[in-house]
Amino acid sequence: MAEKRASLSSLFLNKLSGAELEHMRRLEAIQQAHQGRPFYVDDDNLRMMYLNPKCMQSVMKLDAPNELVCAYSRTVMGFLLFHPRPSHILLIGLGGGSLVKYCYHHLPDCRITALEINADVIAMREQFMLPADDERLHIIQCDAISHLQQHAYAADVILLDAYDENGLVAALNTAEFYANCQRQLATDGVLVANVWGKPSALADMLGRLRQVFKQQVCWSRSEDSYNLIVFAVKGSAIPRAHTGEHPALQLEALAARLLSLDPTTSFEQVDEELHALKQSLAGIMVADNKVPQTYADWKKRVTQQQL
Repeated sequence: MAEKRASLSSLFLNKLSGAELEHMRRLEAIQQAHQGRPFYVDDDNLRMMYLNPKCMQSVMKLDAPNELVCAYSRTVMGFLLFHPRPSHILLIGLGGGSLVKYCYHHLPDCRITALEINADVIAMREQFMLPADDERLHIIQCDAISHLQQHAYAADVILLDAYDENGLVAALNTAEFYANCQRQLATDGVLVANVWGKPSALADMLGRLRQVFKQQVCWSRSEDSYNLIVFAVKGSAIPRAHTGEHPALQLEALAARLLSLDPTTSFEQVDEELHALKQSLAGIMVADNKVPQTYADWKKRVTQQQL
């Protein structure tokens, strides 16, 4: 790409202004007080979870805690195009619980299981206004790799949104783990992966997913970051016309943005497929003035957006 990439978990890419330096110093002081553990900070109407001062993990509006503030999380909800009424959603990675809360409140007939390895993240569930565990919601502290080797779920949807203080968790983006997720899905279930990285790394991830899911894979970039949201379908489900039950998600617009490789194309070698994937990514993983480059810019857009 022509310019350095940005993402919601790495907002401080350019030289910082005095105000942003002060914001960073505040985050560093809070992290030091928490002895390096994840922490949250309030800024006007926003409550943000940080894994470290440069890694914002989640954000919530205090006056609208169930709203999906970040566009990437609304893109993740694109699984409704494939499975509009899931009965069980399995999340790998809890964070501030934005997706859990949205699904809990807007999909009342759905059970939700969230796997989170970090006890300090789970400990902030009340601060991020997650509902208590009940017959529909179960949050489990565990290593997702070993947990899924020992349990069977037959979930309709798996949301793979696993980041730590170093970024994307590599061990949860392997062919072996993707295959385990595929086994955990019910017929026509869908795995949604929130990933980011260089186009070559993203192409490798897409290639692994296409192999595991027999080429039933499509993707779209988030509109407010360079996160790539990937939908891998078990079976033959295709995006359906949406009924308008979730207008804030703008699912029809997302359906129009979904990209994939022509399923009729036959690649004789893996290198040919990877080249085609890189070409597809090259059209969307480019510098975009709609992506905030500073914390102040990001905050302004978030607080002004109307859903």
